[in-house]
Amino acid sequence: MNFANSSSSLAGLSDLGKSSPVSPRVSVVMAVYNASEFLREAVESVLNQTYRDFELIVVDDASRDDSLALIEGFTDPRIRIIRHSTNIGAALSRNDALETARGDLIAIMDADDVAAPTRLEKQVAFLDSNLDIGVVGCGVYNSVDTTGAVLCTSFLPTDNETLQRTLMERWCFLHPSITFRKTLYESIGGYRKAFEPAEDHDLLLRMLEHTKASNLNECLMRYRVNPRGLSVLGQAYINELGEIAMRLARRRRGGQPEELETEMARIAALKQKRNELKGLAHAVQHWQDSLYAASRFYGFGCRELCAGRLKSARRCFVQSLRTNVLFVKAWGGIALSLVPFAARRLRFVFRSSMRQLDYQSWLRPVIDVDATLTERK
Repeated sequence: MNFANSSSSLAGLSDLGKSSPVSPRVSVVMAVYNASEFLREAVESVLNQTYRDFELIVVDDASRDDSLALIEGFTDPRIRIIRHSTNIGAALSRNDALETARGDLIAIMDADDVAAPTRLEKQVAFLDSNLDIGVVGCGVYNSVDTTGAVLCTSFLPTDNETLQRTLMERWCFLHPSITFRKTLYESIGGYRKAFEPAEDHDLLLRMLEHTKASNLNECLMRYRVNPRGLSVLGQAYINELGEIAMRLARRRRGGQPEELETEMARIAALKQKRNELKGLAHAVQHWQDSLYAASRFYGFGCRELCAGRLKSARRCFVQSLRTNVLFVKAWGGIALSLVPFAARRLRFVFRSSMRQLDYQSWLRPVIDVDATLTERK
């Protein structure tokens, strides 16, 4: 494979036990950086899969906590470890794992999420039965907070036509739930670091130019929402990178020159601007990011309130305020969630707000509003 953004070294690869001479069918790839708080649960959810023919490649990207020690404490021979001496980011860490992967199917997993025991079994069976599909994800999943409590259940498009169309407009996958054929990686290359932390959007856009995709219509993942993580606080920034990835994809699919150098320069400028923020400018950016994040949790709360799940709605509104205590609408949401009669009478207000929030581009991932309401009634 010729891919300029790949890491130059795979130093530090080891197996915890003797590898089988027969290659596993699935390679599960997990990039780890300072993830010790949730790492054990994530790894155990992979090791406890009902489908057993897999290897788990864990890339420790120079963690400063005890993540590496935790991984080394497992004795399962299916675990392989890549150790980085310097931090290079999730995109290149996954590329390192992909370079060594022996399976013909690749399953992505994050270090703070939890896979249902049947995730691999369901996805492998689906890909074996649908040879024209190269990527399969999870169309239903639970977003959970740092304690593991469910904030909301999300629904994503499931059919190829809708996924292809939607991905050109906004994000519509749960990245740590996807499983894809390794031949796709070999044909297009891996993750492009320049797009980090929207490297998943760029990767799927390039993959779906060569294959069909699907999301299974069942809950196979618990997705950890960290109110202080970049995937929450950096929504506007992630969306800017996603817009560039989609613009490149539109040019490719339209048979036009990709103009990659121009877009890479634009990405570099975005990153430099964000990294150089100091003092008041940095505080203003953090405030704006926290408002985006508070709005996201508020949107989750609106969905749960409309579905009559007042307890989980209240959790979402509380998370909204923890992210930005001045997000006034969340205070109103909490008050209504404590009065079931009023909540039922005023659900239409939150339904309208929810629909408005769902179609703003910074909401990631996209939720199928109508499916959520139908499922929960």
